[in-house]
Parts: sequence; structure tokens; C-alpha cells
Amino acid sequence: MSFKITGLGACGEVGRSSFLLDFGDKILLDRGIKLTPDETEYPLHVQSQLDAAIISHAHLDHSGDLPHLFTKNKPIVYLTPPTLDLAEMLWHDSLKIAGIEGIDAKFSKADIKRTRRFSFPIGYRTNLRITERVSLEFFDAGHIVGSSMAKLSFDGKSLLYTGDFKVEETRLLKKADLKIGKVDYLIIEGTYGDTSHPKRQKIEKEFVEACLQTVERNGVAIVPAFAVGRSHELIDVLSEYKVEVPVYIDGMAQKAAALTMRYPGYLKDPKALKRALEKAIWIRKDSQRKRVIEEPCIIITTAGMCEGGPVMNYIKNLCNDEKSSIFLTGYQVIGTQGRRLIEEGVINIDGKDYRPKCDIRKFDFSAHAGQSELLHAIKKWSPERVFIVHGEPEKIEALKDKVKDDLGIKAEALEFGKTIKVGE
Repeated sequence: MSFKITGLGACGEVGRSSFLLDFGDKILLDRGIKLTPDETEYPLHVQSQLDAAIISHAHLDHSGDLPHLFTKNKPIVYLTPPTLDLAEMLWHDSLKIAGIEGIDAKFSKADIKRTRRFSFPIGYRTNLRITERVSLEFFDAGHIVGSSMAKLSFDGKSLLYTGDFKVEETRLLKKADLKIGKVDYLIIEGTYGDTSHPKRQKIEKEFVEACLQTVERNGVAIVPAFAVGRSHELIDVLSEYKVEVPVYIDGMAQKAAALTMRYPGYLKDPKALKRALEKAIWIRKDSQRKRVIEEPCIIITTAGMCEGGPVMNYIKNLCNDEKSSIFLTGYQVIGTQGRRLIEEGVINIDGKDYRPKCDIRKFDFSAHAGQSELLHAIKKWSPERVFIVHGEPEKIEALKDKVKDDLGIKAEALEFGKTIKVGE
């Protein structure tokens, strides 16, 4: 049985993940957005009625446009329980920000309710027939809480969509579950297709030392972090290293933490995370934000790519403080404020460019598989054909060459707006 794959987003880029599979039954893989300082970029429109949609995890670049889809389409959506709750939190936040900034969010509260009504949460390793021709099984992706890799089985063949995944375990999560069985076709992320990550323990130690050094010179360590996942991991790291200086947590990470703790079975050590969150000081008012920066401390705050959120206010107020630091801890998409801060040392706040005198550093706390992890997974699964998505062009090319040269497997990049026919 042949089928078709169409790249609707995240082809030669990181952001707005969305791919259409046509088995006769039409299944959508992810429906994300891409945030940049100038605009929000969306995937290509879905022209036909869908039979099912699958959301790999809650990050906006994979789930952010799903309610918009429900203005014209009403597929059953399959995702894990944590993904549904965390994504819904982010959808409501998107509406709130759109209202403040006077922009079109592309969907309404009614669309969010409709999305929830048509969602069917399932756990890992539960095989479920989702259309007449296709069955679905989720496997732990080790990326964020509730993240999944989706295995689709059809006519004796199988396709695995990794979404974002992490082969090595982190402080917060177990490693991805690679015991998936037979894989004929693979759609895999290439975010770090040309780079292997350093050992997590080494990065944790360097990060903690840098935070303490900042505090020792009477500065403030500003740590932009993704609300879902990274912020909680960093709180956990500082707790495990017994850091005794004040550690504050600000922004949507607070609400995300409450949702995360509803699902202890999806965490590696929920008791450790609970202890860490209880030790942290939660910032809830603007008046607190002004006070906390008057003394040496560590502030973990949204947004992870410096695209809005409380972090902008902290950077603006501490911009000229040479004793303070800005420590980025996640992937910085091209065109984002975080990417510009790392590459140019400049950030735009309220229409004005600032060049912080703070110590600016990036720590590789990536929740994505690096090149060596990607190759390890592909070798284990040994598919007939590999399609690489969710990466900048040079990173995808590097991974494509390694898959061909080292593993002898046909690999190609999915192209934006292009349809590939697979099979007989």
C-alpha cells in the first residue's frame, strides 16, 4: 500500500511543525506555529477533511495552531493526557497575549473548547485503531512531560514520527523509549543534525557554578527558560546541587508546574521535583519583580527565547549591570530575540535596541537528540527510508549525509509544500 507525505511546516526550519499523511484516510501530524519578533508564522492550510490528528507534545511549535484547525475541520485528536492540559494552557495564553497586543490569534475560546471536545487522550504503549486503515501507538519521547513518538501501522507496514525526542535521560525525564519494534518509514527531527551534546552532568555543573559566581559578585542570574519542561528541570538541578541562594521562578512556568505535578507517572522522580518547586520562591506580582533584583539571586523566568514575558523586564532593568548574567538554556530559533542576543549581543525591548553589559552565555540543556543520539536511534530502528524535518537546512544536510554514509539508509529532507509518494 502506497501513501503520501506532505510537508506543511517545519521543512528546512524549526517551528510550525505540521505534516499530512494520506493513506486514503488523512492523518495530520502536529499543528504548530513559529514565533518571531515580527509575526507569527503558520503551517500551510489543510485543504481536505481530516480523519485524525496526532499531537506529539505541547510546545507551541507543535500544538499552537490546533484550535485554528478546528474553525473548519473536526478530526479526532490523539495525544497524551499531559499534552492536552499543557497545550490548552498555552492556547489560552496565546489568546491573552493576542488580546493585549491587538492581533488576531486565529482562534477563539470556543475553538479551544471544540478542540478539547474532539480530543482523545491516550497513554504510552496503547495500540488503538484510529481509522479504517491505520492503528496508532505512542512511545515516550523523553522531550517534555507527556511528549510522544507516534507509530502508525497500516497494511503490514509501519511509520514512526519522532516529534522532538531525547535519547539520554535528563534530571526531569526518563530517556526516550526506543523499543518500538519494526519501523519501515521514519519521520525524524534534525534540530541538532550536525551536533552532539555534551554530557548532561557536565552542563549542570557548569551552569550551577556560573549562577553561584554571579551571585558571589553581587549580581542577578537571569535564566530565560521554556515554561513547559526546562524551567522545572533547572529548578530541580539547583535543588539537587543544594544551592542555598534565593531562587525565584516567574511567568507561566508556575501554572505549568502545577499541571506537570498532576502526572507524576510521566516524571523520572516526581518527589525530587516537588521538593525543588517547594523550595523555590514564586513571583506573583510586579512589585515583587522590582524588589527581587535589588539583592543577589537566581531568577528562572519565561520566555525561553526572549520573545516577551517577564524576562524582558528583568533584562531591561539589569542591562547595564556588569555583575549580572543572562544564561540561555534552550534552542534559539533563527529570528528570535534569544538568537540575536547570543549572536550579536543585542536585544530589542519595547522598540528599542539594548546591548546588555551582563555576562551572556548559553548552556546546552537541550531536550532534543544530538547527532550521535539521532544516528543511534536510526540504526536501532533500521528503517527503509528516512525523512528529516524540524531543522535548519545545513543541519538537515549534515544528518542526511551521515545516515547515508554511516548507515547506508536512504535519507531525504521533506520540502515545504511538496508531496512525496512512498511505497508501491
